[in-house]
Amino acid sequence: MKLKTIIIFIVLVLCSGCNRDGPLLIDVPVEKISSTLDKAIPILMEEHDVVGLSVVVIRDGKISISKSFGYSDIEAKRRVDEHTVFRAASLGKPIFSYIVVMLAQQGKIDLDAPLYSYLKNEVVEGDPRSKIITARMVLTHTTGLPNLNGKKSDIEFMFDPDSDFEYSGNAYLYLQKVLEKITSKHLNELANEIVFKPLKMTESSYLWQNKYRGALSRSYDNSGVTFPSKEKPLRGYSAWSLFTTIKDYAHFVESTMDALNMPGSVAEAMLKPYVDVADGVRWGLGWGLQDTAPNYSFWHWGSTAGFRHYVVGYPKERMAVIVMTNSWRSYKMVDDIMAKAIGGSYPSYDWF
Repeated sequence: MKLKTIIIFIVLVLCSGCNRDGPLLIDVPVEKISSTLDKAIPILMEEHDVVGLSVVVIRDGKISISKSFGYSDIEAKRRVDEHTVFRAASLGKPIFSYIVVMLAQQGKIDLDAPLYSYLKNEVVEGDPRSKIITARMVLTHTTGLPNLNGKKSDIEFMFDPDSDFEYSGNAYLYLQKVLEKITSKHLNELANEIVFKPLKMTESSYLWQNKYRGALSRSYDNSGVTFPSKEKPLRGYSAWSLFTTIKDYAHFVESTMDALNMPGSVAEAMLKPYVDVADGVRWGLGWGLQDTAPNYSFWHWGSTAGFRHYVVGYPKERMAVIVMTNSWRSYKMVDDIMAKAIGGSYPSYDWF
């Protein structure tokens, strides 16, 4: 390692996280930020054994920086680029929430009507609380249902619906069943009609596509061992099965910020706070919200089998940063990248 690289490495280690509560980099030239990322990211990746990474910075509501580093497949020596497909995991929840709110605005579902009235199926059999869960409770994670845990055992309520917060993938899957019954369409069909095609998210899907062969990134555990790569699921799941590229997801974030100031828009409905989660952290319909300066920001993460992603958007400033990675250790450095990309503060990063 050259002396200059060693010096930069030491500075980055000493300053790791030290800029995470700074001002937004609104007036810093894009060229300067781009140069900073070019220098910092490879060193951070080396320090934390991160194999591949993509980052997008949105300024004035549009992509201003798009960069990729490292490999999507070390063995095949395939580099990460803007067309690399990632398993996005929970980043699919805000897109699904958009679909739900859009259908509500079309009068096809009432966000505050018991979901049991549509499906006639108790999510927890024999528990009367199943009959009072609403779509709004699902999207704000206040149903009382637990999160997915990889087990197929029967789920039970952790608390009475609408009395507390508990992040729940199970609740999202229940709401998905309701939507599919109401519309007589599968999730991916709804996503294509309402989100993917209108926003030109041409490489996104909730289910496996043959075109992902050679485009889907491999993922790596803490020891650098590759997770098994499987050509599935063949059925979409709202809570965890989204495939997407960083450019595609940036289109969704851009659209959210563009529509925020339109009265009655889906984005306006989604970004209203409904429940307090932690100090400085709240939840809207699908998006997490956080108290940041000079104005609030929205956020979400995605994590599954080596893939680690994070999104933060400042809608009033029309700024955002998206980081997608294929390595389990990535969350040790993603906040540093965000701080260098747009600045700001991240109460949610300390919480989740």
